[in-house]
Amino acid sequence: MAGVNAKGSSSTFVGDLAGQENLADFNTFVGASAGQSNTQGAGNTFVGYRTGQLNAFGNQNTFIGQEAGLLSVASANTFVGFRAGNRTSSGGFNTFIGVQAGQNNTSGSSNFIMGTNAGLANTTGSANFFLGDNAGGGNTGGSFNVYLGANAGNGTGVNGDNNLAIGFEAGRANVAGINNTFLGFRADAGAGGLSNATAIGNNARVNISNAVVLGDNANVGVGTSAPATRLHVVSGVANQSGLRLGNLTSASPASLTSQTKFLSVDAQGNVILASSNTSARQPANESLWLLDGQQLRNTAGQTLVLGRPGSAVPSGYRLIVEEGILTEKLKVAIKNTNEWSDYVFAPTYQLKPLSEVEQYVKVNKHLPGVPSAEEVVKAGLDVAKMNAKLLEKIEELTLYIIDLKRENQHQSNRLQRLEQNTK
Repeated sequence: MAGVNAKGSSSTFVGDLAGQENLADFNTFVGASAGQSNTQGAGNTFVGYRTGQLNAFGNQNTFIGQEAGLLSVASANTFVGFRAGNRTSSGGFNTFIGVQAGQNNTSGSSNFIMGTNAGLANTTGSANFFLGDNAGGGNTGGSFNVYLGANAGNGTGVNGDNNLAIGFEAGRANVAGINNTFLGFRADAGAGGLSNATAIGNNARVNISNAVVLGDNANVGVGTSAPATRLHVVSGVANQSGLRLGNLTSASPASLTSQTKFLSVDAQGNVILASSNTSARQPANESLWLLDGQQLRNTAGQTLVLGRPGSAVPSGYRLIVEEGILTEKLKVAIKNTNEWSDYVFAPTYQLKPLSEVEQYVKVNKHLPGVPSAEEVVKAGLDVAKMNAKLLEKIEELTLYIIDLKRENQHQSNRLQRLEQNTK
């Protein structure tokens, strides 16, 4: 019989043994044994067989469904569904909605659990939000977790704190993980015990702590809706990358000084690994340049070409420059004395007769031993050799002048003798 020993006012009891021991006010118990043991609890609503049966002191509870809140003695709980919050004893301020939602909760408080078997294993965990069938099913004592989606966080040992998992079966492998985030269909941890790890996207997996993983074999776009590579950045401003390295600037010292490889971009803006070598396949430990004390040396013995010379690069030269060199001082060295023109003044030097030189010039339009204009255009000009050749011609002129002076002196002496003989 309902309310056999009841004495509270403004209460309604319907069902065998419903509210049998009630002494408090403003209670509504509907169903066999509903609120049967309630004595001091007020403002409660229990609907269903054995709902809130052992509640003695809890206030302001709403239990709807068979055996919902069966063992509860706490206050301000809302349990809706078959055996929802069935074992909750001291935990208060909980909302459990769904078949067996939060069934094994004992002292956990301030939880919102909704879905069939959602939060089924939770006993002491507090301030959790589980929404979806079996959501948070593996959590026992973890707190401050948010699991949204069927089977989200539903895995053995998934019992950490401060985790967020949104999506079907998201975060099921987050064993003993804390402060982790999983967003997307089956986004999850790839290892146990992670912290501060984030996986975003369909089947995204993060395997280490303090890391963010975006997608499963997916492209990421920043400033673009159609990323073409793993990371595609569009700054929105022409000729600007949109990337900034706050602690690495042009003033930073180089960490490697012997490398010839560097990052560049191709015609499509893709970041590529470029090389200053003639072959991009040159091993990283090789370098064309070596700083030797105060000298920069070319280790490969190759020619340095500045510009685009019109003719083929001749052999035997280390520096070729298009359009010219401007310098305040230029010094040309020679290897030995044989490359200079002092030999002209040697007694054995064969000085060509002027008549022979005259004939040669008429035919060739340049001095003997001096390259023609065509030869200079074709092969260039060796400054050291040309200076030596020009000095040779000057010294030959000197010898011609000495000979002319000697002949003039001889003629002058002869004229003087003739003049004396005619007197």
